[in-house]
Amino acid sequence: MNNQLGTMIISNPKRRGLGYRFRDMTLVLATLSLWGLFGTETYLTVTSAEFLAEQAYILSLLKITAIDFVAVFMIFHVWVLYERLLFRLRLKA
Repeated sequence: MNNQLGTMIISNPKRRGLGYRFRDMTLVLATLSLWGLFGTETYLTVTSAEFLAEQAYILSLLKITAIDFVAVFMIFHVWVLYERLLFRLRLKA
């Protein structure tokens, strides 16, 4: 089975439409917001005076971190599947 994807970088300016830019900006903003949330929660936890007394909070923070990684992984996974579907549809056309 020869399953080669085309390049993911759009070098043709005519194909670089608003849809591509919106998709890319959405992915970037989602990733940055998840990491911003993680960084803010970490900063607030470390700067609190009751850092050692809040072990349950630390465990919930670790759960949120794991959820962030899974969410970003799923976003990229769905995006790759979508691109593969588009590639197959272009081959049939």
